[in-house]
Amino acid sequence: MEIVIISLLAGCLLGASNLITERWIGHLDKLVMMIVFILLISVGIGIGSNQELISNLTILGWKALVIAALSTAGSILTLWFLVSKANFLQNHATEEKQL
Repeated sequence: MEIVIISLLAGCLLGASNLITERWIGHLDKLVMMIVFILLISVGIGIGSNQELISNLTILGWKALVIAALSTAGSILTLWFLVSKANFLQNHATEEKQL
């Protein structure tokens, strides 16, 4: 876990130091997408080569589907709450300025 935090901090320091030119920063999106695709392919290979996982896929698949659906629903509800709260606060501040 430390390597993740150290890497993130190193990236933040590099970005803030202006050592990386705008030209290279423009290429970071493509580089990140390539790395994400490589990671996804690696995970797929790991899953596909695990015979125990493949044999239990129906059981694990339903559990994973339920967890994913509940996580998505929770994220949507949290976002809806935060946006409605932000709109309320913004409207309240506008009303106070008008008074």
